[in-house]
Amino acid sequence: MRASVALVGLFLISYVSKVLLVGREDRAAWTDATLCILYVHECCIALMIVAAGVGLSRTRRFGELRDGDILAPEAREQDRRVHRIVGRVAVVAGIMALLTAGGVLAGMFVRAGS
Repeated sequence: MRASVALVGLFLISYVSKVLLVGREDRAAWTDATLCILYVHECCIALMIVAAGVGLSRTRRFGELRDGDILAPEAREQDRRVHRIVGRVAVVAGIMALLTAGGVLAGMFVRAGS
């Protein structure tokens, strides 16, 4: 999980650096379909980050980490259930973000060839 957070953080830092140094891409050349794919991609990324934040907030309530059937007294069932649900949401959003990133990349290649 820490590696995932580090990779997302690295991506966000690199994206902000790219925008500051190079600027935003001119979206006037984008078709409606590629803009739609981009917006869906951005929504998936946002959903993944929000789900990860909710999961992290619930995890902090678990108390001491323990393996096995014996749970920490602070680990409430509600927190565990929410953590499990948002974890699944984050995984699905991450897969969808990866798939839509392929569409965004394909659109960039098409525009670069024009």
